[in-house]
Amino acid sequence: MPSHYSLVAASCCLALASLDLAEAAMPIVDDGRPRSEIVVSEKPTRSAKLAAKELQAYVAKISGAKLPIVTAATGAMPAKIYVGESDAARAQGVTAEGLPRDAFRMVSGDDWLALVGNDWDFTPVEPWGRSHTDWVNRRQAEWEQLAAHPWINPIGASIYRDYNKELDIWNYDHRGSLNAVYEFLRSLGVRWYMPGELGELVPKSKRIVLPRVDRTVRPAFEVRSIDRPRISSPDVEDALWYLRCGLNKQYGLMHHGQREITELDGQRKAHPEYYAMLPNGRRDTDSDRPSACLSSPGFFQEMVDYTRLMFDHYDVPIVSVMPEDGFSLCQCEQCRGQVTLDRDATGIHSDYVWTFVIRVANELAKTHPNKKVVCGAYSSYRLPPRSIDKLPDNVLVQITNGRPIRELDDQLFAETAELRRLWQEKTNNPLSLSLNFTPFINRGEYRPQYWMHVIDRGIKAVRGAVWREDVWGSGDGSGLAVPAMCHVNYYFMSRLWWDPNQDLDALLGEYYPLFYGPAAKPMKDFIDFCEVNFGKLGEDAVITGEALSRFEQVKAALPPESVYGRRIANVDAYLTTLRNRSRQIDRKRPEGLPSFRMIDMAQDKWRNVRHTLVLDGKVEEPFWTCYRDSRPLRTLRDAHKHPKFPTTFRARWYRGSIYFAVVCQGESGKQPIIGTTQNHDPAIWDGEHLELLVETDKHSYYQIVVNPAGARIDLDRGVDKDKWYEWSSQAEVAAHIGDGLWSVEIKLPITPSDEDPLHQIVGSKPFKAKARNAGKEANLPWYFNLFRNRKGSDDGEASAFSPISPQAKSFHERLRFAELYTSVAHDRPYNGDQEAKSSGAYHSRAVLRSDVRIAP
Repeated sequence: MPSHYSLVAASCCLALASLDLAEAAMPIVDDGRPRSEIVVSEKPTRSAKLAAKELQAYVAKISGAKLPIVTAATGAMPAKIYVGESDAARAQGVTAEGLPRDAFRMVSGDDWLALVGNDWDFTPVEPWGRSHTDWVNRRQAEWEQLAAHPWINPIGASIYRDYNKELDIWNYDHRGSLNAVYEFLRSLGVRWYMPGELGELVPKSKRIVLPRVDRTVRPAFEVRSIDRPRISSPDVEDALWYLRCGLNKQYGLMHHGQREITELDGQRKAHPEYYAMLPNGRRDTDSDRPSACLSSPGFFQEMVDYTRLMFDHYDVPIVSVMPEDGFSLCQCEQCRGQVTLDRDATGIHSDYVWTFVIRVANELAKTHPNKKVVCGAYSSYRLPPRSIDKLPDNVLVQITNGRPIRELDDQLFAETAELRRLWQEKTNNPLSLSLNFTPFINRGEYRPQYWMHVIDRGIKAVRGAVWREDVWGSGDGSGLAVPAMCHVNYYFMSRLWWDPNQDLDALLGEYYPLFYGPAAKPMKDFIDFCEVNFGKLGEDAVITGEALSRFEQVKAALPPESVYGRRIANVDAYLTTLRNRSRQIDRKRPEGLPSFRMIDMAQDKWRNVRHTLVLDGKVEEPFWTCYRDSRPLRTLRDAHKHPKFPTTFRARWYRGSIYFAVVCQGESGKQPIIGTTQNHDPAIWDGEHLELLVETDKHSYYQIVVNPAGARIDLDRGVDKDKWYEWSSQAEVAAHIGDGLWSVEIKLPITPSDEDPLHQIVGSKPFKAKARNAGKEANLPWYFNLFRNRKGSDDGEASAFSPISPQAKSFHERLRFAELYTSVAHDRPYNGDQEAKSSGAYHSRAVLRSDVRIAP
């Protein structure tokens, strides 16, 4: 098996300019009749076989002539096109020798053209499932016997998704000859901007001649992966577009590799000591995605044994040893001692996680010195570890969002460049980048998304230092989501992966008139405006209205029934939600709504009390009582009336988290009605409960429900209803029941990054400038409401911090949410951590559990 890992030399590039086609040259097609034949080997690779069919099909689309495919020149045609390595191509001196994965040569003679690349046919290793059902019913038992441990097999269970039966192509095949054919067809003017016939442009000509060419083309990035569409898409046009973009995938490289050890029920029952300890002292064997205890000797050994099995049996070159998604720190004594409290939230667990990675890598190096492990720079271990000067050479680093995704922002560009530099100092290997585009459709996104210049700038900046980019694109099933819009990002990204030196504006200058015809200029204006103002779309009424107005100009330039009108119809339908949002944000919030200023406990004046918090549900510590800011709830629909049973609350901001303390008065001698004692149980609404609704500057909105037993339910109300419960706040909740009252403390971790939209509240620190500072910094408040419902009690009383309007049908009245803010704009790095000098740079993902004490 050839090597799957090498840093590709970046000295050669792919030019999209047409090849040198001379009218005096020998014709391939003349007057619509074939004048050449396609010659392949007697046993062609899968790549060469498909390449010959694609060449035949598109020459016919261009000219009407069908070129014959043969295994040896027949002499019936004056010209020959050699596709893939063969004796005939070698006789002309053209081979794939010395070419890296997917690279190719295009060489011509007086009467021949050779399109030859690095081809290799991948063969999967048994056991592997031909479908999900086949794996579960037949192959999984073989794996369980082979593994002899309750481990997940991500290769055997899902590799069928990397094969297309209709095209007979594996994602792991090397496809140099196919890439050569596609480049030749591009030289003839063929373009595949979007999947399907509507997305392609094919010029018409009755005559095609042999070019004069001698080129060797190597991609600048060895691995160029996009999750949507998939090569296995049931729509063959999606799969073909994937191939025509020159995409591929790294065999064996999965994300969050620790999950393969921890997620099965058999492991949870057999080895609870492998799992992170919760603040209550119990091991987390119940979560869907439990974090591991990285101090557990047994877990360490199983990670090593599992990785060796993947190396030996499946011959994978790289295995992920990255923690589970939604990582949280184990609270056992050994793990808690490894946290780095004086670091920014994105480095607080770096030494803890990366020390584990190195321990695993060093053990594996004893038996597999030529294999590698990979871990993501992600979440609370995004910054490089301090205690490690240099990573072992068998450790690869993958940075999540290691270049900006959506932001044309110089500061963020510089910050991600600095993050890459810090990691490059720690390793002798090139970096891998994982780019998370998933909020596009599956998390309720509705803003038009065009980021070509962001992509261009980022790819140019990382070339030569990055061997792989892996984009988690959003889609429906195996295809693109909203293909008429999101194809633009992926198409131009794929072209730049092959050659970052290309002029993006020149490529776009060709794209707009070809794809949008008479609407080329208004469509360019619309796309440019959306790219620059993406962060304000859906939030700023003027910006949103201007974007929609520009799109109306596009529609006015195109008859709906034209091919150009059909190309924007999908975008038009997608913008329906933005139009609704535009009408919503154009409505002003009523005057006189309440607001709440949180105390920022990081300020020096609170240094003697900020560490006094004990999460036990009681609100007696100086952390809460140091400032008299307790606020009451009012009756649900009237701010002037007090409820029969009062409720008061406080809120604090401290080191990337918001803390709430709520005290609920009840009837003396009576216990509150409790619907459930379990998290995620809808019965929580059958008893007394609190509901916290939070709209941040980046997301609208979240819902957290808690009850007197400390049970919790999280909902992301900013997405489609069927996805509400996919999100986890990762909150810590502690409740206390006393005589005639119950109280609750809630810690909500906040992250400024939407790289992982399924975990934590996404938002910047809420801020509102004091009057004397007005104009120096933009205000950035959040909006919230807090409700109490005495469900199950005789009175069923409901109250709220910001009462709803008389006509409201529910308390989810977003425009009546109260303001929530601090008066300090930015968190200062804790104890002066110089690596975290820009607090927004590294996308905080941490659950900072080590700054408070947990009551037993």
